Amino acid sequence: MSATPRITIGLPVYNGATTLEGSMGSLLAQTFGDFELLISDNASTDATEEVVRAVATRDTRVRYVRQTENIGANGNYSYVAQVARGEYLKWASASDWCAPTFLERCLDALDGDPDAVVAAPRTRLFEDNPSNCRGYAHDIEVLDATPSARLIHLYRDMRLNNAFNGLIRLSALRQTRLVEPYLQADMVLMGHLALLGKYLLVPEPLFYRRMEPETSTSLQDADAVRRHHYPTPTVRSLFQASKRHVGWFRAALASPMSVRERAKVLTYLARHLLWERDKIGMDFTLAWRYATRRPS
Repeated sequence: MSATPRITIGLPVYNGATTLEGSMGSLLAQTFGDFELLISDNASTDATEEVVRAVATRDTRVRYVRQTENIGANGNYSYVAQVARGEYLKWASASDWCAPTFLERCLDALDGDPDAVVAAPRTRLFEDNPSNCRGYAHDIEVLDATPSARLIHLYRDMRLNNAFNGLIRLSALRQTRLVEPYLQADMVLMGHLALLGKYLLVPEPLFYRRMEPETSTSLQDADAVRRHHYPTPTVRSLFQASKRHVGWFRAALASPMSVRERAKVLTYLARHLLWERDKIGMDFTLAWRYATRRPS
């Protein structure tokens, strides 16, 4: 690894000791080696620290940070982006797995297209072991010429947010608000990135995503996801849909584009806000329930 690695792999983790070593092993076995593996431990209470320190004794590319208190999953993802030293960032998970050429192929794609901000490979899904996996047919490539077309393409076609686990140009990522503290903030972030540039799809299936209810919020219903992020209702847990829409509008107003393009983006977001008016209404219902709850 050079003094300033080209890539930072940021792996936020909380109580991931069971699967972490396998995930780290797949990352450290990459054919492209000029990277740092930054582990941000969100004050885990299991053996996560012991697992990381054992691996770090064998590979100097591992950089371990232990948070003094749990800063939330979204906050931990943002943290590794804020302190990343590379030209590119790849977010990683303690439960997923990457094929050896993941970084090499994604880096080649981004180096070859300065207008692209994200490169991600095709995905395979698994439950218990990456060797027992299945294909996934809905990974997307966003090559549209205008910001409005890219945003609409992403909004319309993205199902699982696998591109979030791709390779991201840090100069673009740092123009965003990163992963804000509300539900589906990762989708808002990816929308902001689409306003800034193209998404490239590497044709090989190099990303293996674990799909167990315990590790994937995409398999949980809305109430379960809310409990995952906010086990106890607090003021911060309120107005989740409203915060998401505010995030979209902030991204549209912050991104460089023509007046005509900005008008198209804002019109589309306003229509989407209207489509989700029931969710906005539920925000206020939940806030009323919280405000009038009986003290325990």
